[in-house]
Amino acid sequence: MTKIAKTDVFDLLRALLIALLVSVAGVIILAVAAKFTDLSEGAIAGVNIAVRVLALLIGILAGVKCGKGLIKGLLVGLLFALLTYFISVAVAGGFDESGMTLYDALACALAGVISGGIRAAL
Repeated sequence: MTKIAKTDVFDLLRALLIALLVSVAGVIILAVAAKFTDLSEGAIAGVNIAVRVLALLIGILAGVKCGKGLIKGLLVGLLFALLTYFISVAVAGGFDESGMTLYDALACALAGVISGGIRAAL
């Protein structure tokens, strides 16, 4: 059984924190834009997924410093999807109003793997 190095854990946490901060900034910008424009519900959902994908890309590129890019990207993507779900549940006040779709989780996992692959190639 392989031992998990501290650098791997710090890479995951650093990438996750950066992705969360970028995502929060993106969602705030999206909320302001939605308030002053006439965005449809579908457009908001699409832009929200795009913000998450971009946040993961930035987080993984900036946060992951050493090898295993694909695995770290997948883990960061899945943890990011889980954390953003729990944050949205906390903001909405319950599990009924806020639901993570399978598309959200898959988009985050796929974005994490792709971003991790890009990071590994660099």
